[in-house]
Amino acid sequence: MPPLHGQRGERVLTTFDMQTAVPPRRAVRLDDVDRVDVRGLLGAIVGRWKLISVLAIGLAALLYFITGFMPSVYSAHSKVMLDPREVRVMSQEEVVSNLSLSDPVIQSEISVMRSNILMERLIRTLGIERLERHFWGGVATDEPEASRINSLTWAIRKNLSVFREGESYVFVIAFEGDNPAMTQEIANGVADTYIALQLESRRESARLATSWIQEQVDEARRNVNRTEEALASYRADALSRQGGTYETSTQQLGNLTTQLVVARSERVTAEAQYDQLRTLLENQGLDALAKAVTSPLLERLNEDKLALKRKDDEWAQSFGPDHIQRQRIQEDMARVDAELQREAERIIELRRNEVEVARMREQSLADGIQQLEDQLANMSASSIGLRQLEREATAARENYEALLARLSAASGQENLQRPEARIIERATLPEVPSAPRPKLMGAFGLVFGLTIGLVVALFLEMTRSTFRTRREIENETGLSVLATLPMQAQDSLKDLIRGLRINSNTMFGEKIRQLRTVLAIRDRSESRAIMVTSSQPGEGKSSTAMALAQMAALSGKSVIVVDGDLRGSKLARSFGWRPEYDFADFILEHADLPDAILEDEDMGIHVLAAASPCPQAADDLSVDWLGPLMDELKRCYDVVIIDSPPLQNVADGLVLAQVADALVYVVRWDSTQRSAVRDGLDSLAEVGLRPTGIVLNQVDAKVAEKMYGTGYAAYS
Repeated sequence: MPPLHGQRGERVLTTFDMQTAVPPRRAVRLDDVDRVDVRGLLGAIVGRWKLISVLAIGLAALLYFITGFMPSVYSAHSKVMLDPREVRVMSQEEVVSNLSLSDPVIQSEISVMRSNILMERLIRTLGIERLERHFWGGVATDEPEASRINSLTWAIRKNLSVFREGESYVFVIAFEGDNPAMTQEIANGVADTYIALQLESRRESARLATSWIQEQVDEARRNVNRTEEALASYRADALSRQGGTYETSTQQLGNLTTQLVVARSERVTAEAQYDQLRTLLENQGLDALAKAVTSPLLERLNEDKLALKRKDDEWAQSFGPDHIQRQRIQEDMARVDAELQREAERIIELRRNEVEVARMREQSLADGIQQLEDQLANMSASSIGLRQLEREATAARENYEALLARLSAASGQENLQRPEARIIERATLPEVPSAPRPKLMGAFGLVFGLTIGLVVALFLEMTRSTFRTRREIENETGLSVLATLPMQAQDSLKDLIRGLRINSNTMFGEKIRQLRTVLAIRDRSESRAIMVTSSQPGEGKSSTAMALAQMAALSGKSVIVVDGDLRGSKLARSFGWRPEYDFADFILEHADLPDAILEDEDMGIHVLAAASPCPQAADDLSVDWLGPLMDELKRCYDVVIIDSPPLQNVADGLVLAQVADALVYVVRWDSTQRSAVRDGLDSLAEVGLRPTGIVLNQVDAKVAEKMYGTGYAAYS
């Protein structure tokens, strides 16, 4: 052992380098906190393959055995297609029209196939007692027939399903049961009953329509007879009352109106001729009148007058006016003038008479027209009723003829009706049961179990409150991870250190070597006090401290381990150390420091052990004397390793941490709670301390191999 100077009672505080206070811990988030580590998530799920496998295989086996004990169920299917095509054997419109195949109509037809009317027909066709023996195993003769049919309807509906096949017009009628023959018979029976009911419904509708049309034809015939008799009676009555028909009177009125126009024209012409002749006679004399009027007598008298005038002219050449011959000629001329005067007056009188006759004829025609108009007005008033009767008679006749034609077309349609659906596939006898299917249910259970397992694994991973990756710790704490130590299979701490001593080129040894190297790089001083602590017991701080001490000893360093867990250390018991004096005896001044230090020859290290719990010694821990102690130990040893108690259990670790040069915080992989780590780091931050880094301990070997390789035997 190296010589040590100073006794417990002679200890005097000397100046030493106190650990520099650091600001409170602050987590550094290097990555986006919302980013999901898909690889890590998948790896965590794969890591729970046992849970997932147990759930998947267990559920598959459970469903397989459950379905294996279930009774066999047979399924039969028949298919019915609604036929959208129309077959017409008559040109007239059908009495019962075809369905318009829309979605509501198709859903309605599905409801018809499950209706209690169809079920009742099917039950009576197959036999009530037969079906009761099939479903109930016996005949319920003590119940009313209606109740028995209702029970059987419920039983058939429970195992009957009708659905549309895709977007087609095909319906699948599926029935399940434990009897293959009855299952087939019911599936076909539903289809046959549906077709039969549809055909009967159409025929019944056609028959009712024909009967109704026949009644309407009879009523229309009676209505035609009644209206035509009323029309004939009205016409006869009007003819006897008015002396003629409206049409005859109208024709007469037209003729009289024409005659009145002609008579009025003749009257105007006669008046004009009369006025003209009278004016000529008064103003221009008989000569002008004779020229204007064509009359044989006037022409003859004018010729006689001209002859007498020539003759007078001849006598006037020889004789004077007093000559007797000329006087006779003058008398003859006076007589001719008198006759001309009388003839002119007669002609004017004749013209006046013609005017009067024309006026009288015109007036007579006007009176006749007025009389006919009055008669037509009376006839028109009475013809309203006649026209009404004629319209009624015409409407009744047309209605009768239309109904008669409809009756003729409908009379033969009852026997021509065809169903709107047809069976395109009949159910066959099922040879193998459709359910249960153990293999299928087992496969379903396997998939379902895998799904549940994945969900559970994902839930556990998403709700995990422990650390599994370096990045999680660094993001959460803001501290770097110095090393990740793989899980070891040794049963005891002593075996672990012995294995490291025998072969230090294992993965565990290389990670301890990496930790020692990182700590040495961060502080290049010759001597260094390194404290190893954790949040809670069982995280591997003691194994880490001892492995670090063993690795330093193997490298030729002088090492001392200070067991600072004075309240519950297990190092002495684990390694079989039985010192005469321990660290507690030194604190309580029962022994000097050299007497309390034990040498482990196998490991090649010295130990300031805590052989048994001593709370009194733990309460005496103080920075005032621990600082000089650490300085003395660092002067005598190359490396000082302090195994500190957990920070959450006691405050002793906070005292020891203040005299250490480096602080290693151990976190157990997938075990230490995040809250515990936060609380421990917060405790250090409250006294102004910040760990040098974190060691992630007991990492799953498979995870460690994926991250760091399979071993380091080549570097021996």
